[in-house]
Amino acid sequence: MCDVYCYGITWGLANRKTLEASCLRPLPPILERPQFTFWFVRDNADHEKNCDRQRMSNLDLFRHDFVLSIKPEYAVKIVSGQKKVELRRRFPYGTVTGAVMYIYASAPIQAVIGYATISTVEELPVERIWANYSEVAFIARDDFDAYYVGRTSGFVIKLQDPVAVPEPVPLSLLKDRLGFTPPQSFAYADDAFRQLIRRSER
Repeated sequence: MCDVYCYGITWGLANRKTLEASCLRPLPPILERPQFTFWFVRDNADHEKNCDRQRMSNLDLFRHDFVLSIKPEYAVKIVSGQKKVELRRRFPYGTVTGAVMYIYASAPIQAVIGYATISTVEELPVERIWANYSEVAFIARDDFDAYYVGRTSGFVIKLQDPVAVPEPVPLSLLKDRLGFTPPQSFAYADDAFRQLIRRSER
């Protein structure tokens, strides 16, 4: 038996119980911040299977960078500097200013095409999002209404310092090197992911 680390991100007690059930032997938290809890877990080889410890799901304790799956028409505008914000129905509360958002452009591109720095994240009523950010979000009103249907509030990710990588990193390489699966919304970028993307800039 050896020591392994399992990092769990929780939003409320229900999710914490789910993690505890899947990880079998959580010890008391070693680090707690608002909305985020991390456990140290000692377990056997079966623990890796039970916790689905894929490389892309492990959270780097010292950085909280993100990978977002974005439609190509929006992704290209972000890395070109035209689109200043990314709109989301949900996003982690209290995201650290200065986190990097890696931009995975979905089909037909299916590659990481660049990244930008998150300056701030705001949670606002849906109508205020449209009033304040429609011009820099590059989204039609009908698409905006369809995206936020059933929601009274949403999140605005403000972006700065966009970078388009010279050679987009294709999904095939991400899968081969990292076991990466495009997230439905977002995933956390670990150090291995960061290094692979930054190597494409050399």
